[in-house]
Amino acid sequence: MLRALRRLLRPGGRIAYTTIYVTPGLPSAARRRAQRSGPRAVASRAEQTQLLASAGFVDIDRLDVTSEFAMTARAWLTESETHAEALAAVEAPGAFDERQRDRRRQLAAIDGGLLRRALLSATRPQR
Repeated sequence: MLRALRRLLRPGGRIAYTTIYVTPGLPSAARRRAQRSGPRAVASRAEQTQLLASAGFVDIDRLDVTSEFAMTARAWLTESETHAEALAAVEAPGAFDERQRDRRRQLAAIDGGLLRRALLSATRPQR
């Protein structure tokens, strides 16, 4: 996908995105817990900066935004709880409770140092 995005950009164009990833260097059990706590993409063992480089991008920057990620996840969980009755009423039975469990599990993984989030940016070379 990154190669296709590079082709779509004009020479010198930039790409930026955020990604959630498993903290590097975790023991196997902690890595599995992190993978179960995050979105599917966290199962990848590939480093995003390496993927960007192999897709032909240059000037790759990475900014850790894990603390903001935790703050947002906590606010999302809290506000959802505040409006639980209304939200549960518009979802399939049990869906709201399941989503809240997932949010709590993800927040615990962030707070436990298992999941991280980064803002990545890179440039399509001028050539």
